Amino acid sequence: MAMMELAAVRRRDGGKEINRKRRAGGKVPGVIYGKGLETRSLEFDRKSLEKFLDTARRGTVVVKMTVSDGAGGKESYAVLKEVQTHPLSDRVTHVDFYEVALGQKFRVEIPLRIRGKAAGIEMGGVLEIVTRSLEVECTPDNVPEFIEVDVSPLGIGQSLHLGDVQFPAGVVPMEKDLRMTVAAVHTPKAEVAPAPAAEAEVVEGASVAEGAVPEKEEE
Repeated sequence: MAMMELAAVRRRDGGKEINRKRRAGGKVPGVIYGKGLETRSLEFDRKSLEKFLDTARRGTVVVKMTVSDGAGGKESYAVLKEVQTHPLSDRVTHVDFYEVALGQKFRVEIPLRIRGKAAGIEMGGVLEIVTRSLEVECTPDNVPEFIEVDVSPLGIGQSLHLGDVQFPAGVVPMEKDLRMTVAAVHTPKAEVAPAPAAEAEVVEGASVAEGAVPEKEEE
């Protein structure tokens, strides 16, 4: 499990203009919420947040967050839920975190990481990744950064199903259909050769089209 630390400050004011000034000052607004918990508005230092996001975007990360509120600070554990970015600059404008309790199970989306080269590719097959993430239930201390899936045994026409995936101890998939396809190797579609361009045939002795000027015979 990957776990990182992140500092935040409780904010009690808001609005577009105030948040715009925060962003101009190197801060990013956000929220943290959880089941049965108070939703708190926060602000983060942009450099620290972007460093965290560089890691969090590669897999699932549990963050130990220290939220300063006046003179004191409170520690919370959370997972990243949503990142909003500016449509033109792609800079982060807002982040959402979901608070979790250590030792208490919760549901989280975990990305799948493909390992190996499918045997069917050597025979001209095409690998299709059908499922790229899975929702699982586990405790925060058991959250895997990713779940590795080995596709190397797959030949042409073969599939890897949910029942073939090995989950870490304490991690249970929410999908109960073990036949759900995760990856498959297909026969490549036959390419259709383009039709040859039609060539005009010259018919000996054919009449000259109306209005056309016939060529003179050589004398």
